[in-house]
Amino acid sequence: MLPPDSVIAGPILEQRRIGAYLLQIIQDTVAGDRIADVKLNGHRVFAVRAADVRFDPAGRDITGDRVPDVVVHQFSGGSHCCSRATVLSLGREQLVELGSIDGGHGEVELDDLDGDGVSEIRVADWRFAYWRDYPFVDTVAPEVLFRYRDGRYEVACDLMRQATLPDAAELGARARELTDGWVTGDPPAEFWGYAVDLVYHGHADLAFRWLESSWPASVSGRAEFLRDLREKLRGSPCWSPPTDPRTT
Repeated sequence: MLPPDSVIAGPILEQRRIGAYLLQIIQDTVAGDRIADVKLNGHRVFAVRAADVRFDPAGRDITGDRVPDVVVHQFSGGSHCCSRATVLSLGREQLVELGSIDGGHGEVELDDLDGDGVSEIRVADWRFAYWRDYPFVDTVAPEVLFRYRDGRYEVACDLMRQATLPDAAELGARARELTDGWVTGDPPAEFWGYAVDLVYHGHADLAFRWLESSWPASVSGRAEFLRDLREKLRGSPCWSPPTDPRTT
C-alpha cells in the first residue's frame, strides 16, 4: 500500500470516475512497474503495484448488494506466475475490500454461472505444477469456482459438482484412449488428469475406481502413484477422500 496521497511520478495510462471515486492506472517511471490507484474524494483509499495491473470490471455490481464494485487484477511478471484479483466495493462513504483470489499461473475470470445476476469467480488450481517431474506444459490444473456469500468469497462446491456421470462405455473408451502407448513410468498427464477432473466435479470414488481398473496390468507403480495422488489432493477444494476399496 502506498502512503496516503503521496505523489506517483509517471504517466496516467488509464483513468475513470465512478461517483466520487477516481480510478487510475499509472506507470511508475522510477520503479518501472504499474500502479492501480483508487481515490475517494481526492484521498487515496487503495493502491497496489505490480508488473501489470488493470480494472475489470469497474463500476458494476458483481456481488448483488447494489453497490458498484471494481476488480483490480495484478500480474507479477516473469515466467508463468503470478496473478491475483482483489474485489473492492465502492461504497458512498468508504471503500471495502471484499476479498482477494489468487490465480496462480493463470487468469482470474468472472462469470455468472448460475444465472442469478451475481458473478462467480473461476480460477485454476495449480497444485500439480511440476509435480513428479511432469513438465509445466503438462500441468493438470482443474477449475475451481468461488461465489460471494455472507460478506466473503467461498468455494462453490455445489456449482463445481456435476450430476451427470460418464457411463461405463465412455469410461472404457477414455481409458483405452488415454493409456494408448504408455508402457512404463508415470502415466500420461491426460490419464490421471481425467480422474482429477472427476474428483473436482464431486466424484472421487468413481475417479479412483477408474484409475485402479484402467491402469495397464503390465505397468508397475500403480499403488505408489495413487497413494501420492491422494496425498496431493488432500486439502484441495471440496476434497472428500475416496472410499478405500480394501474396506468395502
